[in-house]
Amino acid sequence: MSELKNQTIARIATAIESRRRFLVATHIRPDGDAIGSLLGLTAMLRRLGKEATPFSQDPVPSTYTFLAGSEEVRLDAPLPSDYDAAILVDCGDFPRIGPTMEAPVDRIPFLINIDHHVSKAPFGDICWVEESASSTCEMLFDLGQALPLTIDSEIATNLYTGLLTDTGSFRFSNTSLKVLETAARLVAAGANPSRIAQMVFDSASSQGLRLLGRVLSTVSFHAGERLAAAELTRRMLEETGSSPSDSESFINHLRSVKPVEVAMMFREGDDGLVHVSMRSKGKIDVAGFARKYGGGGHRQAAACRLPGNIEAIRSRLVNEALSDLI
Repeated sequence: MSELKNQTIARIATAIESRRRFLVATHIRPDGDAIGSLLGLTAMLRRLGKEATPFSQDPVPSTYTFLAGSEEVRLDAPLPSDYDAAILVDCGDFPRIGPTMEAPVDRIPFLINIDHHVSKAPFGDICWVEESASSTCEMLFDLGQALPLTIDSEIATNLYTGLLTDTGSFRFSNTSLKVLETAARLVAAGANPSRIAQMVFDSASSQGLRLLGRVLSTVSFHAGERLAAAELTRRMLEETGSSPSDSESFINHLRSVKPVEVAMMFREGDDGLVHVSMRSKGKIDVAGFARKYGGGGHRQAAACRLPGNIEAIRSRLVNEALSDLI
């Protein structure tokens, strides 16, 4: 570890030691790393004898309800006076915790931010952002080594889940030697790779499969199949009886096509915005593209949200991506 990283981890460990009541929260529409880090850190704090309550504005996706502690995640607005400190995990920018959470969390007296996304506006009394980390769960494993606790099977399962999902089952370019070493240590601590993979990747609903069929029917290829785009409308969700969480991995189907270098998924949200997810291969930086529209993420995984009609936004962003990225 670098000296600066060691110092930051030491500051977080000291802050945890000196406080008792913690709120732990993550970003809206949580994914595997968000839920894994939310539940993993909550369990770590409790092993230290602290009071810790996990919060998320949006429910835990059904894919991750097998994780211990998922049933305890609260969706209501917290009461700031109940907490000495808040720790946000996997949340690139403060507003990403959602409007239900933003105002009350801002009133909690001490805030720690632990994340691996590049932030437009760094926040927190302690801000630990490590862009080179594969996942927030990888960072929490490092934090665990500096705390007086043993990573047990429950914590290991939560952290391994985030590691697995944010590396695309150890297929993405963020899969480093350190990631694999961390995964091995989590397995040694009790994480069961085959069970976790089965629960994450082999537990889709029949409604989700029907939804996938509808989404794949909208796929278009551009620039000699170097760019693939698809869309998901509210009508598709209604007609298949599915939910947005069923579509979490759909963009990977676009990315998996051999010639595709950039994949784009456009989804109509209940908030009146079009949610745009992007994935890339090689050296193409979709995070820079997303930041043009107020979004962000990583070089090969990013997102943004725009107001307007889904067809118009799809046409506009695909054309701009062809110009800027391809």
